[in-house]
Amino acid sequence: DPGVDVRLRDGRQELLRNPQPYDLITLEPPPPSAAGVVNLYSRDFYQLAASRLQKQGLVAQWLPLPTQNIDDARSLVRSFLDVFPYATLWTSEFHEMLLVGSLEPIELDAAKISQRFQQESVRSTLQDVGIGSAAALLATWVTDRTGLERFAADAPAVTDDQPRIEYAPWVRAKEISRVLPALLDLHVAPPLVNADAGFNERMNAHRQRLMQFYRASLHAYDGDRDAWARDVREVMRGDGGNPYFRWFVGECQIAIASRLAPTLECVPLWERACSRRGHQLH
Repeated sequence: DPGVDVRLRDGRQELLRNPQPYDLITLEPPPPSAAGVVNLYSRDFYQLAASRLQKQGLVAQWLPLPTQNIDDARSLVRSFLDVFPYATLWTSEFHEMLLVGSLEPIELDAAKISQRFQQESVRSTLQDVGIGSAAALLATWVTDRTGLERFAADAPAVTDDQPRIEYAPWVRAKEISRVLPALLDLHVAPPLVNADAGFNERMNAHRQRLMQFYRASLHAYDGDRDAWARDVREVMRGDGGNPYFRWFVGECQIAIASRLAPTLECVPLWERACSRRGHQLH
């Protein structure tokens, strides 16, 4: 594609040496606890990234959930909030979320987003990960800056000269069962424009199903096989064709779709799906 300029260089150094402005800077580095990666999660780095944004530009930062303790997750969010006055949180997958920030207000125009979904490249790419409509996409919204401030509270920011996350203590067992509910509890309705009652109804239905799927997954972490099977059966009845749900549930969906009694195979299959992503269950 002649429109793609591939630069195989260190991303932070590229921003330092090249003043080129961007509409979007998106980040998915290794988890912040990995050696040598913390400087892509620091306040200093976000200040650099913000200086390279076009007007209305966005920075999107991957926020892994089970790779650090909740106090360290608060510090990661604080670093982001210290730079971007307009900050939002989105759930992208059970084990991770997405921080999206800007120096300008972020408009969520349901009509424009729906129009973008008419583009084949956009629609097919998002459908592959279970986002089949604009309503389903906006159902992944969690909160705005106000909610993120509540979560971060008085946590110290991660900085280049205080890279505390890199030297953090071992992650506690089942830490995701602490941090994920804490973040989801921050939910407020997204500030949509040009969204009618039907759109809001569809969005809320997608969100309720996604939250039920997350509850089922937390039951699996807790070892409650009956609760996992009950909730995931309801999810699959409502959206059994969703590629994300099908990938996570794996072969267990066969029993669910057939309305057979829940079996003890459900949780091990879910655990194998998690292990394929490199996550470890405790």
